[in-house]
Amino acid sequence: MSALDVDVAIVGGGFGGSLLALVLRRAGLRVALIDRGRHPRFVIGESSTPIANLVLQDLCREYDLPNVAPLAKYGTWQATHPQLVSGIKRGFSYFHHEAGQPFVADVEHSTELLVAASSSDQHSDTHWLRQDVDAFLFREAAAAGAVCFEQCEVGEIAPVEQVFNLPLQHGQFENLPHELRTRFVVDGSGEGQFLAKRLGIEDRTHELQTNSRTVFAHFANVTRWKRCLESHGIDTAEHPFDGDHAALHHVFAGGWMWQLRFNDETVSAGFVQDLNRGERPNLSAVAEWESWLLRFPAIGEQFANAKIVRPEGGLRNTGRLQRKLARAAGAWWAMLPNTAGFIDALHSTGIAHTLCGIERLARILIRSLGRDDLESQLREYERCVLAEVEMIDLLVSGCFAAMGDFQRFATATMLYFTAATSYERARLASVGEFRPAFLLADDEQWLAVVRRMCERLREACSIEQFEKEMVEAIRPFNVVGLCDSCARNMYRHSALPED
Repeated sequence: MSALDVDVAIVGGGFGGSLLALVLRRAGLRVALIDRGRHPRFVIGESSTPIANLVLQDLCREYDLPNVAPLAKYGTWQATHPQLVSGIKRGFSYFHHEAGQPFVADVEHSTELLVAASSSDQHSDTHWLRQDVDAFLFREAAAAGAVCFEQCEVGEIAPVEQVFNLPLQHGQFENLPHELRTRFVVDGSGEGQFLAKRLGIEDRTHELQTNSRTVFAHFANVTRWKRCLESHGIDTAEHPFDGDHAALHHVFAGGWMWQLRFNDETVSAGFVQDLNRGERPNLSAVAEWESWLLRFPAIGEQFANAKIVRPEGGLRNTGRLQRKLARAAGAWWAMLPNTAGFIDALHSTGIAHTLCGIERLARILIRSLGRDDLESQLREYERCVLAEVEMIDLLVSGCFAAMGDFQRFATATMLYFTAATSYERARLASVGEFRPAFLLADDEQWLAVVRRMCERLREACSIEQFEKEMVEAIRPFNVVGLCDSCARNMYRHSALPED
């Protein structure tokens, strides 16, 4: 076979590219899915949210994806696909640490914050072991009729009238097409930024306020945080859910740590450093990891017997995580959100943002590919994606600015939780297609609130004044009782209603 004709070529076979390929095939388009690697492979970006689950459910209903639909809830996932490793995520938990000191708590929970996202394990959000989920969705796309290539490199794109030729290099594989002819190209390559490199798209990362990096791996034998707390006499009875069944955040001046526990009892964990407060250490990944554990003894206690299980090469560390491009779409191409921009994992926005992009882009391609309104639809897609990247940057950078002062940090997180819960409830109440941008990024009133409160975070107002202003600022959007002093940082009624 020398050449292959398709309607859409998708570069990048992670969960986003694979799910988009599956959706487009179910709608009748001819699709090629091209990945330079091979499944299964280690990937982070593992924590879903209620928004992610709602969008996934709607995609599965709209395009009839019965094999994928169970992934939207922990209970149905376990009943249908137990071979795919996942974890329970009942919400978000945060614990404040001082360098060189044991973790301390009090009856007011002044060093703790727990915000419920679901009301039961059965209806819980999930952590995705990405190597399992990405491989599963790649296979689903192939089973639906997408032409899927692994270990395949794409050469320079050559336009010929209304078709674009993509040369393919398959490595050791033979008897495969050496060229794709496609009407449209989607870049789902993430940090690989396939199209940005070929089209010379301007990098605008410098415009972002968040500036962070990480060192990370997956571990076995990590002691549960709840067990550590109880072994030191700290009462967890008032926690609205088990803090380990969550996106668990250890927060401190200059950064934070994530812990995501899977049901095989391995844990995705990483320390995130705020580069706006200090330079990257000149250390190996192993030495850097050990320095973090020595700095925070309570976390060190958790990892006293831990063993790295993934990736094969051990701990990885990075440079700056953030990226932002000047463009996200053109006349014959588009990027998934994670390719156009990425901020930080602090609010678990990655999976949900990608799913929102898939929903929007799929509708455009299914309805407008080959029509005169395609370019205008893609311009709106681009505007929306870049606005969402800006919104996530504001919400994350505001919290980074408050790290070290936990009361101020906990108040700052209310901006994210307000946006998320407002979006969730609006989506649940909608009839027909839901169109608002992710995290209300296209709502001018909400954007003004976020910008104003993020500015106040960086000013020298008292915490009492800041909290008072936050209560008033979010009031028109606060649908679940956030910023309630009577809750004492334990939010049980923020969970998404069960259907």
